Amino acid sequence: MKYQEFFEIAKEKGLTSAQIILSRSKATTIVSFNKSIDKYKIADDQTVIASGIYEGRYGSCTTDHLEKSTFPWLVDQIIKAAKTNGQESKIDFFEGSPKYAKKNVFKKELALKTPAEAIADLASLEEMARAKDDRITDFMAEYMYAEDYRELYNSKGLNLRNKSNYYLYAASAFANDGENKKSWDSLIWGNDLATFSKEKMVNEVIDGLFKQFGAAPCKSGQYPTVLSHDVFSNFVEVMVGSADAESIQKESSFLVGKLREKVASSKITISERPLDKNQLFTSFDAEGVARQNRDIIKKGILQTYLYNRETALKEGVETTGNAAYRGGKIATAYTNLVVKPSKKSFEEMIAPIKEGVYITTIQGLGTGMNETNGDFSCQATGYMIRDGKLAEPLTLITLGGNVLKMFETIKDIDSKREFLPQGIVCPDVYIKSMSIGGK
Repeated sequence: MKYQEFFEIAKEKGLTSAQIILSRSKATTIVSFNKSIDKYKIADDQTVIASGIYEGRYGSCTTDHLEKSTFPWLVDQIIKAAKTNGQESKIDFFEGSPKYAKKNVFKKELALKTPAEAIADLASLEEMARAKDDRITDFMAEYMYAEDYRELYNSKGLNLRNKSNYYLYAASAFANDGENKKSWDSLIWGNDLATFSKEKMVNEVIDGLFKQFGAAPCKSGQYPTVLSHDVFSNFVEVMVGSADAESIQKESSFLVGKLREKVASSKITISERPLDKNQLFTSFDAEGVARQNRDIIKKGILQTYLYNRETALKEGVETTGNAAYRGGKIATAYTNLVVKPSKKSFEEMIAPIKEGVYITTIQGLGTGMNETNGDFSCQATGYMIRDGKLAEPLTLITLGGNVLKMFETIKDIDSKREFLPQGIVCPDVYIKSMSIGGK
């Protein structure tokens, strides 16, 4: 085994078992601003999490440097952590699942794209945008290519690896509406370059930018409300994050006692799909448990909480394979959420709305969210909906409500399948009524 010497030293110094997780990320980032290269960065970052059980207590340490000469130091740090602030270990390290999914998601053609080609793409984006509308005052574009590697080894004989790569293009256009400077962004990421369209990105940026001109707040009140896929994805993260088993067991989540109960409209199905063949594919979690695709909410019914091995043991159930390291301890995380779309277009979905609001951006949800009861309030921008059509732009408004009530009163969803950077495939949604604060 690659780290056999580390495990031998750990055993000699009294650790009953040990584990090493190595994560490495290589990234090239290029940013252009007003026809000049503003940033060119090549990064090669490595994080090593070494952990072990000493005298019945769990300890871990983190470093960015790993070679044989550091093995004794790592073991000493694990012992120190276990003695001083380590938690009592109710479980040992994992011996392995019967089967792990195997898919090659590393795209060689992405790795072959040169920085010169990327710089040419950024220049082309700006040239196309300025040619379409000369009111643009500033233009910024970004390209990033990244490779991610993850390896897990433990003294039980587990030996797992995962490798992926992806690209990202982003564009931001700026203009002055006479009173304030406005901006709009467009971003696409993936591991298939065929999904990148310069023309689509430029059109989205320009359309979003100039539609903001003349924006004002609407009258405060309750409105039928449509959330863009970007906005709704934030609430999907809140909903799924609240299914964390540790939060449930501490009774600090608004989903306490909701398992197998209706928590959303029957139109809503949210799946976690770590085994889909894309840049987010991963066959194992931070404990080495095999990942599985599963529904978290199916037709409005909460199907499962998210467990690691310890929270599963406490509940007397099987782990869902959602273990993740956070703050020196094992917590949970999700990968590649997919909200099932409908077959309706956006236009068909909003057609019945006589007067409503379409929310395109929000700010401050993190600080404006009560995780215990699901109440929230945040700043927002968007458009009025009048007679089933998008109308005047809105700014300086607030969006308020309760996450559970919002999900339960979703009337419709559209057919959009946008793959967002936080790893969510999400449509737009139409909610029966939400509180909008304005003038």
